[in-house]
Amino acid sequence: MKRLTEDSYIIARLYVPIIMIILLSAMIFFHRHHALRYLYIVNIVCYLAAIITYFIVMNRPVGEEPRLWMNVVPFTWIIFIWIIGIFVGSFLSAISIAAFVIEHAQRHKWAKVMLGIAGVVLVVLCVLGIIYLILGILSLKSG
Repeated sequence: MKRLTEDSYIIARLYVPIIMIILLSAMIFFHRHHALRYLYIVNIVCYLAAIITYFIVMNRPVGEEPRLWMNVVPFTWIIFIWIIGIFVGSFLSAISIAAFVIEHAQRHKWAKVMLGIAGVVLVVLCVLGIIYLILGILSLKSG
């Protein structure tokens, strides 16, 4: 059985979802009377499913007969739920944070500044992506 202290990917598999749950809970507090809170709640449920299935996967004995409570759901479904929870949670996190900042940009100057910085970063990343794409194509032709 692999221990949590031996998992080299524990930051992405456990700590990031816990931090996002805390951040989304704070966002729910600010939007407690807004329809966006349902998006945040769905995102929290995805992360909770990912965390719970992560603990199931980490406690699964390798090469041994699974415990009685593990026979209820096949292991492939647990892995499927874990992967879906992480990917959907990550996708919804980006949408949730963007929606939170855009909604606050209608009333607050700090959110407008954040949107401006994010726009500049997006443009720079797109330009860098195009440059690396062109360099990659040229290296394939010359090689």
